Amino acid sequence: MKNHIIILLFAIVMVSCKENKKETDSTIVESKVIAQDIASPIINVGKGPDALFLTPNKSFLYVANVEDTLVSVIDTQTDQNVKSINGIKYPWGFTRLAKSNLVAVSGYDKQLVIIDFTNHSIVNQNVFKTHLGGIASDKEGKFIYVIAIDDNKVLQLNSKTLKIVNTFSTGKGPDGIGISKDDSTLFVTNTEDGTISVINILSNTQKIIETGGKPELIHYNKDHSLLYISNFLKNKIHIIDTEKGEIVKEIENIKTPEEAVLSEDEKLLYVVSFDSGELNVYDASTLEKQSITYKTGNKPIGVMPLGNKLYVSNYGDNSISVIKK
Repeated sequence: MKNHIIILLFAIVMVSCKENKKETDSTIVESKVIAQDIASPIINVGKGPDALFLTPNKSFLYVANVEDTLVSVIDTQTDQNVKSINGIKYPWGFTRLAKSNLVAVSGYDKQLVIIDFTNHSIVNQNVFKTHLGGIASDKEGKFIYVIAIDDNKVLQLNSKTLKIVNTFSTGKGPDGIGISKDDSTLFVTNTEDGTISVINILSNTQKIIETGGKPELIHYNKDHSLLYISNFLKNKIHIIDTEKGEIVKEIENIKTPEEAVLSEDEKLLYVVSFDSGELNVYDASTLEKQSITYKTGNKPIGVMPLGNKLYVSNYGDNSISVIKK
């Protein structure tokens, strides 16, 4: 969804710029919709809140505001917006660099920054010739992989110098990116092609998974053995086994899904519905839909579980919902 929205934004603001049979395992049950508790706060942030990043100590939640030039910092103890990290050109996505205190942030307007999340400050940055999208990194934090939207490529960057060391071709309209458990393979969603590129990093060869629709956002389990990929137009979540390099399961009948994120114990899967303004819950093992559905704000995209709370970024409200489970 971001590709279309950001391109329209830049057209207005800047005049020019932005199969094999798969196993289907999804059970539809009658759902009880839970409205947001009035005691639960709504946190106002920047324009177009989207991707979320939780610091390892779980004290702060970062919000990428894709229609703004700042990352909002939320104190998770008080649920207050306590700081803005300014100077990021339309922040898009986050990736932590190994076990360091650094998080890399892609900015749509050709910028990549490194933030030290111990003091919420920018410590390094670089500007590129192409608009940037999804972002990932290897387990050692040696390389950053970021989508070069205009070039239909992935840029492999040295994480210290932020210089390009290699490039990999993708399909048209690349958006999300994920990396395999062994760091050998990249998975890229191509929104204009309706495909997922599976790229071998060492050989720079690839295969294509045909999905149709508009595959977009990619999230993963803790060891990156599974990727959860939303298909906005097909109303599906594709689940990829990163060792096999193929879709092994799918969840269907989810209206305009955005982020699909596992709970902290990986027993539940939370899936955001952009058009419905809802957060759906699935059993992560059986993929059965649970009976409770949470209402969110307008046009939700991102979700971050933390303890007994769920944080949801509401693109249409410039806010974060704090939902008590």
